[in-house]
Amino acid sequence: MRDSEGRQRHFVIQDKKDESYDSPSVRRRGIIKGREEEVEEVLEEPRAPRPRKSLREREMEEEEESRTLRRGRGKKRLKEEEDYDYEEEDEENYGSKAPKIVRIFAWVALMIILFACGYLATNYFFSWSDKKGGERIGSVYGTGSEVKESAATEETAASNTKYTLYLPDGEGFQSRGIDITGGGTREEDIAKVMSMYVDSLKETKALDPAVSINEIFQSGDWLYLNMTPTFQSSLKSLGKAKAEKLLSGFTKTVQENFPPLKKVKFYVNSKEITDKNPVDLTQPWERTN
Repeated sequence: MRDSEGRQRHFVIQDKKDESYDSPSVRRRGIIKGREEEVEEVLEEPRAPRPRKSLREREMEEEEESRTLRRGRGKKRLKEEEDYDYEEEDEENYGSKAPKIVRIFAWVALMIILFACGYLATNYFFSWSDKKGGERIGSVYGTGSEVKESAATEETAASNTKYTLYLPDGEGFQSRGIDITGGGTREEDIAKVMSMYVDSLKETKALDPAVSINEIFQSGDWLYLNMTPTFQSSLKSLGKAKAEKLLSGFTKTVQENFPPLKKVKFYVNSKEITDKNPVDLTQPWERTN
């Protein structure tokens, strides 16, 4: 083939075998077509027949695809929520609240108002109840006059506590009534009565003026008296008979005024008495007559 300038051009076709151009063109087209079919057979491998799926299998595949799609949407929504700026929202909410000091004063004012309302309501209720004259529960006083009357009654009752002392008088006992201010504990009342009994014996010269009771203690039907050392020396100066009478006066005064006490145990300076002269005080003393 020649170009416009008269030069001969040569075309090179790869993998092209020598063909006999002397043979008819029909024959040559058949050879080319056969070669193309051989190439297609080499390139295209035979495909396995596709199995036909049942209706149930197709439904399951559709459900799996829909679940996969929903999961993808859920993950996308979670990611959007995570990316949401919550700090900015908190700042906006915080900015809408009142200052902390204002909220504190508001709560305090609310508590004061509620307390005042409750106090006024309670006071009104009790005033209304007193006017109605309802039943009084316990020792509750409605007015100041009732409180004064009760205090006067209690003071009179306390000052009118009466006891009797039994002082030795010859072969018997002379009784003497006394009033003491009550309202204390039982041991306090016993201590007052027995101190007055000792003072009465000192007036009759039966005991030394230095004799006194240091302390007392009661347990069951026993009364324990802790005396000063001059108590035992006074008993020795009286003799056995008068000492027994004096001690019986102690016991009778205790028994008559503070039952169920029956016996009196004497101590000197918180120690047991070991001397049996003139009377035996190692054991509790009981009435002999």
